[in-house]
Amino acid sequence: MSVSRAKQRQAQDRINQAASLAKSLAKPFGGWIATFQEAIGMNAPALAERLEVSRNTIYASIRNEQAGTISLNQLEKIAEAMGGRLVYAIVPREGPVEEIVLAQARTKARRIIQRTRAHMALEEQSEGLRSEAEMVEELAADIIREGRRDFWQ
Repeated sequence: MSVSRAKQRQAQDRINQAASLAKSLAKPFGGWIATFQEAIGMNAPALAERLEVSRNTIYASIRNEQAGTISLNQLEKIAEAMGGRLVYAIVPREGPVEEIVLAQARTKARRIIQRTRAHMALEEQSEGLRSEAEMVEELAADIIREGRRDFWQ
């Protein structure tokens, strides 16, 4: 296995592990800032004092988090001020990350097979070919096995 392929495998394993953990970490209704404040018993004025900002800044941060517009930097500072730490990850919507790679490889393979079949049909050479689905699966597997990354283009 090449170094590049080994690194990709390690990254896939890490993402899949994070995805597993993320299933139990749905964002609370009021957001993480408000939930953490509640859990440790810290009110907005106390948090504002620790951060040396106004209460209104804290309330705005809570609203921004709920709206999805807070920056990671700001969220990290707030977490630290409350004795916590920010954890974030990008994980697949569903299933393991390998399924995303396979789906894209299949898309690329399907385009190649369809283009090739069109040319062969024009030259009347399409007689006796395997099914498109079989050819797509075989080519997609080859693309992945070779570690090609050009299928995202």
